[in-house]
Amino acid sequence: MRAKLNAMWDGMTLIPGRDCGGCTVCCLVPTINKPEIQKLSGARCRHCASTGCTIYDARPPVCRSYYCAWRTVDIFSDDWRPDRSGVLPYVETEGISEDFDLATGIGLMLVGHPHRIVRQKWFQDFVVTGVTSSVPLFLSLPGPRGHQAATVSLNTEQMLDAIARGTVKDALEAVVKILRGWDFRPAVITYSGNDVSEPVATDGV
Repeated sequence: MRAKLNAMWDGMTLIPGRDCGGCTVCCLVPTINKPEIQKLSGARCRHCASTGCTIYDARPPVCRSYYCAWRTVDIFSDDWRPDRSGVLPYVETEGISEDFDLATGIGLMLVGHPHRIVRQKWFQDFVVTGVTSSVPLFLSLPGPRGHQAATVSLNTEQMLDAIARGTVKDALEAVVKILRGWDFRPAVITYSGNDVSEPVATDGV
């Protein structure tokens, strides 16, 4: 895993034959705060339809340049497409301890049912491989609409102990419990004028 990550992080390239298809997770989950477009986290973009982006050919630069790690990092199999796996993998460059000799890590945002996902062997195997290979790994949970996500490192002594004991599922469930109890902070939107967040549905409207 480390060798592949080192090679791929020298320059981002898209994995041949892999496209977003009907996956629109990135049109819903993240905050967008750019002069040309703003969107609250957890709010679907109003240009997002069941078939994908309705302004795809004219989409703004932030959308053109964004790809989740499933599109760019081939350590993820086809089954990891975010709408299928319930996991939005992303390349992480912040919050990485100087103890690592890698300056870039992998974040795993649970956009599906968190406990169901961490109980899956394929997910546990990925975490075990990453942690034992000293790859910076982070587990993340989206906050409520308009709030920042919660993120914690998986490279801990507790996780290493769980790997040694064969109790990775229990350790991951404990991390999910921490994330669910997070003090989610509002995401700051500094630009205005082009908010594409779908409004909250109101009864009777």
